Amino acid sequence: MKPTSPVRDWATLPQNVLSTIFLKLGPSEIMLGAELVCTAWRRVALEEPALWRRIGEQLWRCVGVDAEIAMERVALARAAGQCEAFRGCLDYNDLFYLDQRAPCLKSLDIKRFSNYEGTEELIVALEKLPLLENLQIRFTYSVKVDVGMLQSICQACPNLKKLVLIFTDLYWDKDEFYKEPIDGEIPLMHELRVLELYECDLSCRGLKGILDSCPLLESLHITGYFNRRQINENLRVKCAAVHNLTLPATVKPLYLPDDD
Repeated sequence: MKPTSPVRDWATLPQNVLSTIFLKLGPSEIMLGAELVCTAWRRVALEEPALWRRIGEQLWRCVGVDAEIAMERVALARAAGQCEAFRGCLDYNDLFYLDQRAPCLKSLDIKRFSNYEGTEELIVALEKLPLLENLQIRFTYSVKVDVGMLQSICQACPNLKKLVLIFTDLYWDKDEFYKEPIDGEIPLMHELRVLELYECDLSCRGLKGILDSCPLLESLHITGYFNRRQINENLRVKCAAVHNLTLPATVKPLYLPDDD
């Protein structure tokens, strides 16, 4: 008979070894699995902020939205101010908590942002994240989006390298879905390389404002409404300087008032 292999006591693994193993897992795998194994493993999950530097990179599994938000808050608390990347659902009630728990954020991906009263709180929160480099926000139908959202975000986050704003499923009137207007100058974005704007009402003035204020822009992707025929030769030259350029192909439709 072969000798029986000795039983391993996984709880006795050194903390640095466990930390290395846990780093290969995502936050959800730790919170929903590894930390439930034993007291020693849970101690590592609670006492190693490095495990929670990237929150939400992998989707929380088998939980509802409310549980997901609760778990994200727990993960932010465990990060002890060291969180550098966060992906999750936020509304204005969560913004203050995010600022307090993750002042060193470099990457923020808000999967769904909702607030019936407007987006002023969002801008205030973004101003408190000076290290932010990558920002993506999907505004939901329940948001009252303020005119000049792009300008406001650029003003709050001047050091962004990548910015993605998705304005799908916003509120609408009897004629059409609302599209975020892009019309005018924006603050100087001296580091911005990638800009993506979805479901916008783009004007030539707005396009010129983007190109003039983003000297390092390499990729510009915009969907929604735009009248290409209004582009002059000077603006065509500016567009040619962008390596990857996608502009809306649809001209904004004209709606006539209903006959009474």
